[in-house]
Amino acid sequence: MLVILSAAFARADWMDHFMVREDVGIHKNPYLGDTKVVIIPVEVAGFPPLDTAALESFFGPDDPGGFVKYYETASIGRFRPRVTVVPKVTYASCPLPAMQFPMCSVARGDINAFTAGMEMMRDVVKKADAAGFDFSQHDINGRRGTADGWVDGVMLITNVPFGGIAFPFAYFNRGDNLAGGTSGPLIVDGVKIGHIAIAGENDMLVMVHEFGHTLGLTDLYDESQKYDGLYLSWMGAWLYDPNIPLPDAETRFRLRWANWNQVQGRQRVAIRPAETSGDVYRLGIGDEYYLIENRGPGTLVDKSLPERGLAIFHVDRTVKLDGMEGRFVDRILDCVNCDPWHPYIRLLQADNLFEIEQNKKFAAGDLFQPGDFLRPDTRAIALSETNRVNSTNFYSGAVSGIRVEDIRQLEDGTIEATLDAPAEGQCDERLCTEGEGCAPTTCGENTTASGCSTAGLTPLGALALLLLEQRFRRREQRFLRRA
Repeated sequence: MLVILSAAFARADWMDHFMVREDVGIHKNPYLGDTKVVIIPVEVAGFPPLDTAALESFFGPDDPGGFVKYYETASIGRFRPRVTVVPKVTYASCPLPAMQFPMCSVARGDINAFTAGMEMMRDVVKKADAAGFDFSQHDINGRRGTADGWVDGVMLITNVPFGGIAFPFAYFNRGDNLAGGTSGPLIVDGVKIGHIAIAGENDMLVMVHEFGHTLGLTDLYDESQKYDGLYLSWMGAWLYDPNIPLPDAETRFRLRWANWNQVQGRQRVAIRPAETSGDVYRLGIGDEYYLIENRGPGTLVDKSLPERGLAIFHVDRTVKLDGMEGRFVDRILDCVNCDPWHPYIRLLQADNLFEIEQNKKFAAGDLFQPGDFLRPDTRAIALSETNRVNSTNFYSGAVSGIRVEDIRQLEDGTIEATLDAPAEGQCDERLCTEGEGCAPTTCGENTTASGCSTAGLTPLGALALLLLEQRFRRREQRFLRRA
């Protein structure tokens, strides 16, 4: 195991939350457009049989609480997986060594299952191929939106107690590749399989999370168990129940599943419900910034949320993310959200009680609603367990100048707010060169007619409002300098 872990190559990493974007195939399944994904049911005699009809339904395109509808909703239609349920691969007895796994039970994190688990994955794919399943028909997408020689996605679901895992098979494989060679990805029907998502005990909901890893996402819960980790994310503190939360704003932003609005200067904006609009407002650029979205109970996702409001996330991408291959092992041992006071993604709570950081649950009052606000802390002291101050400061304590104020909720669920960010230099960042989600949908533009807009005013009225706004800003600047 240690020898394998040390064999890192100088290329992109697995589960890096898009520190590297151009590694679809090698380390990521396609996450945009139409894809054809495979799920292989694995049934071992002596355990409760898999419900094939339930599998077909949950992974079919029409189940409102199922796999496909979830990903289509979360991506605002930009990712459209279609899943083929392969005929069952069956075993008369446990395919794992009986001496190590007498009840065919694999506990989560059991390092003893490493080699045996790889052999089982290899054998399952081999049996499915030998039974006539054509894997080549499930490569229709890739880095450029066309077939690239890698299967678009492979999942295994078993009826034995096998903990959920997404596994970079190609990175660890030093054995048979099923095509006459050794090491690297499995090769069947002329296409490659580099990573596999697995769920045990017929737990289909777990697969929704595990498949997220194959899209390039890391875990956002707290592996050290000091607290639950990130709420409002299916990669974070979700209990694998039917009330699946949307991806958090940072994850949707990185996946290009968001309508990204970059804030520049002072803006009055109308933030539509995330589950239908994909709206994300970003304040700040670079590696550390704030993201805002409108979250609330929906019909397909977020059904367990107690109320609607603004979810505000503080993001710092310098926290334990790395694009070098093999570093994902470090994140498994020391996760990106393990420090409640300085994680990769932190959900700010409007009630200022910091209960999530103290291992309490997300609850009513945590989303920002009318009357709530978020402003800089002019003392410029870093957030910590001994300095529990809700502000828009950076983790260094430096004042960002970011503000969230004047929140107003409309009858249709839209939430208006006044946002402040730096007045210039915010509009040029890109996630990629072309395509939806690569660049801001808006930057530095008011997106609602309320607040300080001059739309509909006479020229004289517009001038008067502009002068009044300028006077207010000068007074505010003088106040801030005195403070």
